[in-house]
This record gives sequence, structure tokens and C-alpha cells, in this order.
Amino acid sequence: MICIVIISILITHTTIVGLWLYHFIRLGATTETNHVNTTEKVEIEPLTVVVACKNEAHRLEGFMRGLAHQTTSASEIIVVDDNSTDTTLLVARKLAQQGQIKTSVIVNTGRGKKAAIRTGIQKANTKWVVTTDADVHFPEKWLESMGRCISRHADGTVGAIAGPVRIMHGGIESIDFAAMMGWAASTSLKGKTAMASAANLAFRVDLYPINEHMHPDIESGDDVFAVHALIENGNKVYWSHDINSCIETHPAEGLVHWLRQRVRWGAKAKYYNHNVALRTSMWVAFVAASQMFILLLFVTRFASLTEILVLWFGRAAIDIIFTKHITKWYRIRTTASDWLILSIIYPFQVPAVFIFGLINTPKWK
Repeated sequence: MICIVIISILITHTTIVGLWLYHFIRLGATTETNHVNTTEKVEIEPLTVVVACKNEAHRLEGFMRGLAHQTTSASEIIVVDDNSTDTTLLVARKLAQQGQIKTSVIVNTGRGKKAAIRTGIQKANTKWVVTTDADVHFPEKWLESMGRCISRHADGTVGAIAGPVRIMHGGIESIDFAAMMGWAASTSLKGKTAMASAANLAFRVDLYPINEHMHPDIESGDDVFAVHALIENGNKVYWSHDINSCIETHPAEGLVHWLRQRVRWGAKAKYYNHNVALRTSMWVAFVAASQMFILLLFVTRFASLTEILVLWFGRAAIDIIFTKHITKWYRIRTTASDWLILSIIYPFQVPAVFIFGLINTPKWK
């Protein structure tokens, strides 16, 4: 009986993950075709960069320097100070006076990153804005690439373009996050992207969802709730499948920070109204719970070592095949030890996040 259950889980997981990979490969092929056919004809969409900052005084100078060296300059930079307790506001104003790009420095009219982004978007003078964070690093063609992608999707119903994000320095956290980004990209072919990161996300200003559609009672969710609200309102959200669109962000500052981040993500899942996102969250949780249950049966001698190994490493092999394609696209170097560690610890993530969430209230950004 246990063998039948394990085989059923692995067959279903193979089918689901195989579809992700198929769609990711199709996305790449479609992007390459569009790029060859339209690169020379596409006029780059002007962009306002909106960056919400909280206690980022030490990072703002490097961030502004990176924007100044873009091949396509931002039409305007809007720095939104989110109730910082350091000198972020003073540093931002000083840099605004010194910079060559028009820069506005404003104060968040509410609290939290979600409110800060909305405050910045409301001040934009361009049709499109791109939101990001002060601690990211981006290639010099970042804005050019995002602008081209927006112009290629010049459909009046397109409300957002999701840009890829990579965690710097490689390692298992970078691989884990890349897999999640790869899954999100695979859902974007029909303009119904299931997830995005506000560290690299372009919005059409006039279609940005109203506050009531983005769970205003939760400070976090400035990215996924906005994307889901756009799609629910009949708009489309596509993916910029160009490595020049990819920005880098810092890894978590230790295990506790990483757990808190996952708890925030998990706490938001129950609010999803995007069917693919909801189903995927439920399936991933189910598979992890099944692995832990079979492990418990093995410990209590109701399951054999063969059964636990087949489920554990069968699931790992399926995930690795998918994720290796994603890390190759992201240009993330991996080692055999990275894959082995992920194979062992990944199923523990769901119960660890659940337990951590019970004893810690999620700290929204």
C-alpha cells in the first residue's frame, strides 16, 4: 500500500514539474523568436524607477551610481523613505541634488513597503514604473531590457512585467530561490504570472490595483498581491525572459532571517486568489508532508528504508532536473554537494516554517 502511494506521488510530481519545465523552455524559445524579429524596431518604454527605502543610508550611494551607468537612463527616480530611523532621508536628498538623473525624494504616506511603493507610483509622471530595492545590483542593460519587454507587450491589457531576480553568491539559497523564480516564469506564457518580486517589477501606472484589492491589512505582499489583483481584474502580467533584465539581491542574514522570510511567504499563501499559485502551494506542502509522514513511518518501523529512499530521492531527482535548467539560465554555478544538501533538507522546510510561524508572529516588511 505504501509503495502504491509513493509511486502515485512521484508520477504526479513528475507530471507537474515536467509541465513547468516544458513551459519554461517554451518561454525561452518564444522570447528568442520575438527578440530576433523585433529588436531593431521596438522603441524602449520610458521608465520611472521607484525605490522604497527603510534604513538604507549605507546602500543608497551605490544604488544611485548603478542607475547612473544604465545604457538607457530612467526618466526619473523616486526614492520613498519608509519611516527610516537612520539618515536615509538626508542621504537621499543629498544624492538627488548631485545626480544627473531627475530624482524626487518623498516620505511614505503610510507604513510598510506596500504603502511606500503606492506612494511612489502615485507621484510618477511616466506611463510605466519599475519598482526595486536599494540593496540590489543590476546589469547596465537592466532598464533597457525591461523597457524593451514592456514595448514588445504593447497590449492595452498588460498591467505588469515581472523581472527575474537572482540571489548573489550562489549556494543552496540561490538555487532554491531560482527554482521558485523558474516556476513563476513558467506560468507567464499566457500573461498569468503566478509570482513576482517587487525588487524587479514594472507596473503600468493607470492599472495599478487599488488598495482594497491588495489586502491592506497585511503590510507585506506588495508584489504577489499586486500581480494577482491585476490578473483578477482582467489584466495580463508577463515575464521579461532576458538575462539583462535580471537583478541580484543579497541572501538572508542567517537562518532566523531566512525562516522569517519563508514564514511571511507562507502566511500570504492562504490569501491567494490565483488558482495556479494556490494549487502549487498546496501540492508542494502535500509532498513535503508526505515525505515527513513516510519518514515517521520508517522511524516507527511501519515503512522500509527502500520506501523512504525512493520517495525522498525520487522527488529530489525530479526537482533537480527542473532546477538545473533554471540555474543554467540564471548562470548560477552549482556543485554536487549543493544538490545533495537540498535533497536532504528541502522536505524539512515546510514543517520548520510552520513551527517557526506558530512561535513567532510574521514580521512584515
